Amino acid sequence: RELMSRYGIEFNQLLTITNIPIRRYASYLRKRGRLDEYMDLLRQSFNAATIDHLMCKHLVSISWDGKIFDCDFNQMINLVDDPKTIWDINSFDEFCYRRIASGDHCFGCTAGAGSSCGGALVADGS
Repeated sequence: RELMSRYGIEFNQLLTITNIPIRRYASYLRKRGRLDEYMDLLRQSFNAATIDHLMCKHLVSISWDGKIFDCDFNQMINLVDDPKTIWDINSFDEFCYRRIASGDHCFGCTAGAGSSCGGALVADGS
């Protein structure tokens, strides 16, 4: 409403994503004593049907200095299993079959219907 009245911007298809409990949001939850509760909710909402559609299985995030991360969230917390840069990769197979770094925050992308920059990962959360 505010964007429309001030700037003429209208959303006709708005996607939302799960708040991933890292950095500022994790700090916010921790200060309020709700981080454990939120993490429990994400764990209880895990949906195995989302796994094949996760960002970390199809995309990478590259930092300004060429470091390769499995997703934007891992880049924000500097989580990497094999600290290589784009200049260290010698073959496509070497790159594609590497281990994906993961942490508790990954439950955010697998909860319910899943969550990604493009919206839900599966049609119905089951």
